[in-house]
Amino acid sequence: MQEINAVVAGAGIWGCTIARRLAEAGRKVLVIDSRPAVGGNVRCEIDPETGIEIHSYGSHIFHTHDDQVWNFIRRFTEFNGYQHKVLAHHNGKNYFLPLGLTLINKFFGTELSPSEVSSFMKDERHSTALFDAFFRGYTSKQWGKPPESIDPGIIRRVPVRENYDINYFNDYNQGIPLRGYNSLFENLLDHPGITVECNRPYKLGDFPGVKVFYSGPIDRLFDYRYGELPWRSLRFKTERLNITDYQGTSVVNYPDIDVPYTRIHEFKHYHPEDKAVMAKTQTIIMREYPANWKKGDEPYYPISNEQSLALADKYKEEAAKIPNLVIGGRLGEYKYFDMDQAMAAALKIVI
Repeated sequence: MQEINAVVAGAGIWGCTIARRLAEAGRKVLVIDSRPAVGGNVRCEIDPETGIEIHSYGSHIFHTHDDQVWNFIRRFTEFNGYQHKVLAHHNGKNYFLPLGLTLINKFFGTELSPSEVSSFMKDERHSTALFDAFFRGYTSKQWGKPPESIDPGIIRRVPVRENYDINYFNDYNQGIPLRGYNSLFENLLDHPGITVECNRPYKLGDFPGVKVFYSGPIDRLFDYRYGELPWRSLRFKTERLNITDYQGTSVVNYPDIDVPYTRIHEFKHYHPEDKAVMAKTQTIIMREYPANWKKGDEPYYPISNEQSLALADKYKEEAAKIPNLVIGGRLGEYKYFDMDQAMAAALKIVI
């Protein structure tokens, strides 16, 4: 192995962005990951029978309004122009999310104009009805809480669109990498100054005197000496169906409490430009089930409360005492990041 003067432990969005910046600054970088391949939870698989790109850890759509992030990522991938649209299946009917005129008028059987939405939503009967239909059950399943404990006031904090825009994200830059997410990570790490080793976890003290950028679980780094940070996890059930199209879009939410899963993903819709894949008389769907987390499971969503944040701060204080150690990413910071937020944070790190 060539001599190294920087180590990146964790090859997700944050880690791979850091690695590329280090290499372009003239550093010799070793990227390690405990998994057998790079990409973190954005890792995908190409189904050999259909050519469908399967998002192994649930759907990922890159979207951002940060021009620095957009300009950086487009150095390594071309995007296909996909615009994310999400349906919610409630009580046997499909509604376009997010909360806007399209959903409100269909749900209530009205024909409101944009100027009428605000006063209509101030009526507690209307806001409560929407909360019960689209938020109460979904949130309860997502966070493992009984429906009664979910605050109806949430609906008043959800942005309501006073128009018919059914794009799920407000970000004007969005899409799926044209050649797939795996190619994005391959391109980020394709630099003569970068060496990659998978199936190699990081432990404190592994690289004495070398600066380490770590994005794994911060409590695991310290062998859980103060206890485990709490997370919510997910499990997935994938099915191959002998039909051309199952649900007509990439994601449908299932907010009703009597449905055990929260979403169904249909991956072929992420590449509408691939006419051969779209025409296949097979499709692949994935049901997403929220799950309790225990050590050894994949952590997805940090459970942010007073106790967990205090515990995370305790681990961060320990990390700050260690020379040449930089902590970041979703697992390291105990904070949920969208992909563009993770990349933006990596672009701000002093290397």
